[in-house]
Amino acid sequence: MRRHAEVIWRQVDGRVVGLDLRSSRYFSLNGSGAVLWEALEDDVAPEQLAEVLVGRYGIERSEADTDVAAFVKELSSNGLLEQ
Repeated sequence: MRRHAEVIWRQVDGRVVGLDLRSSRYFSLNGSGAVLWEALEDDVAPEQLAEVLVGRYGIERSEADTDVAAFVKELSSNGLLEQ
């Protein structure tokens, strides 16, 4: 999966601020969400995203898996990802 091609975004003060060009809806991500969003530049599997969180924040893999699943579900439900 990767970020949808019709979403533009910028990083501002450690946050990601984006605009879905199809719906004209803005969104904002901070903290780990911003880190994961940047990792979605290329095709990436959820397992790889979890590794990003483990490496960046030193959390347990099970916690990272849970966080990534919730993040992906939220982005997917808003049409912000391409599979």
